[in-house]
Amino acid sequence: MGRLEKKVAIITGAANGIGLAICKAFAKEGAIVVMADVNMEKCIMEAEKLRKKGSRVEVYKCDVGDEDNVGSLIKNTVATFHKIDILVNNAAIAKSYDITKMREGDFDELININLKSVFRGIKMSLPYMLHKKSGSIITISSVQAHRSWDDWTVYAGIKGAIMAMTNQLAGQYGKCNVRFNTISPGAIMTPLNQDRIKNEGKEFLQKSETQAAMNRMGTAQEVAMTAVFLASDEASFVTGEDLKVDGGLCTLPRYI
Repeated sequence: MGRLEKKVAIITGAANGIGLAICKAFAKEGAIVVMADVNMEKCIMEAEKLRKKGSRVEVYKCDVGDEDNVGSLIKNTVATFHKIDILVNNAAIAKSYDITKMREGDFDELININLKSVFRGIKMSLPYMLHKKSGSIITISSVQAHRSWDDWTVYAGIKGAIMAMTNQLAGQYGKCNVRFNTISPGAIMTPLNQDRIKNEGKEFLQKSETQAAMNRMGTAQEVAMTAVFLASDEASFVTGEDLKVDGGLCTLPRYI
């Protein structure tokens, strides 16, 4: 408890899944949580639950694919709290395409929402962190940047680009005490995967579990606690890293 006491943290894609788990974990550790998502109804509902537990939470509608939306999110946060200590770039869409049939419009959509959103968030929040000479920027990547899955070329390429961006920024701004890291989740039991299990049956669950050395899917909470570490002063000498939360998936020579 208290590992993030009074730190102001923005989390995008905060209404569900990993983003929501990070919000809950940050709030439990004393952070002031700024929840950003397009799904305002769900965000407001979840924020109220956290407030009832004594947490300070603000909610902003934000489409990370829109520059003005991201700009408003950053400006409103600074206007209210006068600082940004932590940014978690979590919002993304997961879509697979056969690259021989993929339309350029689909490519552009993934680039805009999954990659340019990270650029926007970092560009607009970094000046405030540099002013304070302190900050932690965490971006959710994926094990798909490390391994090959059929028809996920562009999605995986974007996650790899995020890791490269993070490494470059960590090197440039380390002297300013602003840290940049990524987290690469493996197969995580999110609402999206729960829906796939319902629709595709036990075969999908078994394939997802047996990818990992630990023979199970991970939880959003396990990803969230990794984010807590990277956001906290416990990770004050950690920058330019990608932490895999994958149950050993990337250690194995198999993909089933």
